[in-house]
Amino acid sequence: MTTTEKLLRRIEKGGTLDVLATELNMWKSVLLARIEFMVRAGYLCEISSEKGQGCGGEGCPMSNTCSVPAPGSRKMRMYMLTEKGRECVKKQRRI
Repeated sequence: MTTTEKLLRRIEKGGTLDVLATELNMWKSVLLARIEFMVRAGYLCEISSEKGQGCGGEGCPMSNTCSVPAPGSRKMRMYMLTEKGRECVKKQRRI
């Protein structure tokens, strides 16, 4: 399993950067760089709370159960797997 596949499987489960970095034995800065790479490669997309997306919109399947801070509080960046990311994870489960 490649590092990208391992990261995608772990990100799919959720968690904070601190938790992910600890579990993956990775510096937080390296994890952030990997996440940005996976966004550019099309495996992840950032969930936006902009009008029409994200919370309360069609962009996030967790919008009804999410506990993201209310608008106006500190900005939180959240990511979800794209179709390409889900296919990569699904492919690994079949092997």
